[in-house]
Amino acid sequence: MLFSELSPFASSFSSIIVSEIGDKTFFITAILGMTYSMSLVFLGSYTAMVLMTLLSCFFGFLLPQILNPTYTHALACIMFFYFGQKLLREFMSQDHNENDDEEQEAVLEVNKVKSKLSKQSDSKNVSNLEVLRAAIALTFLAEWGDRSQITTIALATEETFVVLVGALLGHFICTSTAVLGGKMISSKISEKYIHLCGGILFVLFGLHNIKMLL
Repeated sequence: MLFSELSPFASSFSSIIVSEIGDKTFFITAILGMTYSMSLVFLGSYTAMVLMTLLSCFFGFLLPQILNPTYTHALACIMFFYFGQKLLREFMSQDHNENDDEEQEAVLEVNKVKSKLSKQSDSKNVSNLEVLRAAIALTFLAEWGDRSQITTIALATEETFVVLVGALLGHFICTSTAVLGGKMISSKISEKYIHLCGGILFVLFGLHNIKMLL
C-alpha cells in the first residue's frame, strides 16, 4: 500500500503545507511583512511557529505515556477523519474563495496591533522589539488550537523527533512564502483545491491509524 510507505517526516511536512497555505496565520505574516521589516516579521512569526511546534510535539510525546497506545491511535484516527471530512465537505460546498474570509480576519487582527503600536509611538519609529513581539503574539494566538497544531500532536504520538523536523521545515517554507510574497501567491492558489488535497491527506492519515489498531 502506497500510504504505508509515507514516513512520519513526509506526513508532518505535507500536513503543515496543506493546513497553513492561505490560512489566517499565513495572511497575518504576509500583511505584517508588507508593513514592517520582512526579516523581523519572519523571525517573529517563525519563532512563534517553533514554540507552537515544540509544545505540540511535547503533548504528542506525553500522550502515549499517559494513555494506552491503542487509545491514542483511536483518538488520532477520530481527529484525522473529522478534519478530513470537514475539508472535503468544504470543497464540495464551496461557492466562493475562502481566502477572502481569512484575509479579512487577518487584516482586522493586524490593524488592532498596528493601532496599538501607533499609539505608543510614531508608526515610522516603531521599535524592532515591538514589531518582533507583535509578530510572535499574533502568530502564536492565531495558531493555538489550529488544525495544524492538533495534527502535529496526533502525528507526534508515533515518532516525535521526526515529526518535529518535518513540521518545522513545513512551517519554515510557509512562513518564508508568506513574508516574501504571500498576498500575491495566495491570490493565485485556489483554497478549494487546497481543501481537497488536505481532506484526502487527513483521510489517509485516519486509514493509517486504523491499520495500526488492527
